[in-house]
Amino acid sequence: MKVLIVLPAYNEAKIIRENTEKLLDFVQKNLLDDQIQIVIADNNSKDQTSAIGKELAAKSDQIAYEFVAEQGKGHAVLSPWLKMEEFFDIFIFMDADLATDLQDLPYLIFGIKQGFDLVIGSRRLSESKVNKSISRHIFSSCYHWVLKILLGTKINDLPCGFKSINRRALKDLVPLIKDRSWFFDSELVYLAEKKGYKIKEIPVKWQEPRQGDDKSRVNLWKVSWLYLKRAVQLKFRKIS
Repeated sequence: MKVLIVLPAYNEAKIIRENTEKLLDFVQKNLLDDQIQIVIADNNSKDQTSAIGKELAAKSDQIAYEFVAEQGKGHAVLSPWLKMEEFFDIFIFMDADLATDLQDLPYLIFGIKQGFDLVIGSRRLSESKVNKSISRHIFSSCYHWVLKILLGTKINDLPCGFKSINRRALKDLVPLIKDRSWFFDSELVYLAEKKGYKIKEIPVKWQEPRQGDDKSRVNLWKVSWLYLKRAVQLKFRKIS
């Protein structure tokens, strides 16, 4: 099958070269049965992400670079997905920091081949192995229970940045997504659940990778408020 993997990147000059090359090496050694294309989706970075991304794309036919001017993780992921939806069968995105172990990547592809419409990494399954800070643990636990209670979802880990989707579900669901920032993939999975698509959660090995001045990339309080606001909007939104 033809598989598109998007790495959304905003000011990721410190890690984008090493991690893209690591992903490419893994793909070339372990996913030989599929045609894999990696896209570095530069979300209007202000550092050297653009230069590095273009350099990597020039060196390998399996790497492409796309500049996405509109700010927001959702824009960065959905732009290349939508532009290339006619040319690929499976669409994947993963966080550029590769917090989820690449050994779990084949399961995103295999789940779609099994007949699932979406396959999502979950850090909350008993088989998952997770190493994260106390602040992230508190945030993810609170977010999990808010969505469980507020939205009634059966999904255990909506925001994990490790997901795949088939073309049919992509075409149907992405136009319905209203949030194009951090909440976009939680909304994607929720919409899929409400519309009856087949969703598979897979256990993952997840390690908080950032250190030093690169460790805190997200204002958890700001994101928490955004997630809560979007969750309330979803609860009262009519989905046909």
